[in-house]
Amino acid sequence: MTPPPAYTPKVDGVIHQPKWPKAGGGVTLLAIDIGNTTINIGLFSATKTGGSVSGGENKMILSRSFLTKDYGKNYSTIGRIPHKNAIISSVVPDLTAKVKKNLKNPYIVSYKNIPMKVKLKNPAQAGADRLVNAVAVKTLFGYPAIVIDMGTATTIDKISAKGEYAGGMIAPGLEMSVASLYEKTAKLPKIKLSQKLLKNFSIGKNTKEAILAGVFTNHIGFLKEAIRRIQKSDKRRAKIILTGGYADYFSGYIEHSIVDKNLTLKGLKIIFDHLNK
Repeated sequence: MTPPPAYTPKVDGVIHQPKWPKAGGGVTLLAIDIGNTTINIGLFSATKTGGSVSGGENKMILSRSFLTKDYGKNYSTIGRIPHKNAIISSVVPDLTAKVKKNLKNPYIVSYKNIPMKVKLKNPAQAGADRLVNAVAVKTLFGYPAIVIDMGTATTIDKISAKGEYAGGMIAPGLEMSVASLYEKTAKLPKIKLSQKLLKNFSIGKNTKEAILAGVFTNHIGFLKEAIRRIQKSDKRRAKIILTGGYADYFSGYIEHSIVDKNLTLKGLKIIFDHLNK
């Protein structure tokens, strides 16, 4: 079963999808990815039909998202989602504890409990979401690999030819870049991002278009140069996996790239399986 696209919350940010599977209906795992902007939820079934996490074994049967800032409107809903087990990846410590209270003894992802070596001076500094993505890419796509997560920040991480997490880069994401121009200048306007607008021109004919063209082109250049630098040290071509809210915006500009919008949720399932061998 192919999982549905991530749910886009309505204006008030409340989860408007009450049709969760009934308790005992095959739901084995509730996976929660707490990010700076959104909280993503995935439900996995215990049905095994062979294949990978994305193709059959322990299939993701539902995925939903809502805005992190609207957690207060949704916390009770999370607690009512039927599940036997739960696992959390979080980059927002204050919310981790709040979400954990509503779940049944959830696992909390850290560098200490993932099936991958983390080759950093201080592994504790690695964001849980980045580690989960690396585990997912290593398992589902192989290595060496580069995983690019395009959310509030844009992160680029390397999985080495040995299958180890080798580090990466962190840069402002698209929204952060646009917001900083508005916040740090006197006259530049506050604008909304649009995939259609971003791809429709290479040079702006007014201020709004100029900002969009500049931010988009700047990001393309950053991604291509980052990939080039990371690739220099590898004899084999690294697989390039894009994920996050803006992955679709750039897939056509990054050669040989693969988009997987549910990569982090799949990674959480893989880590859960590792912890329950």
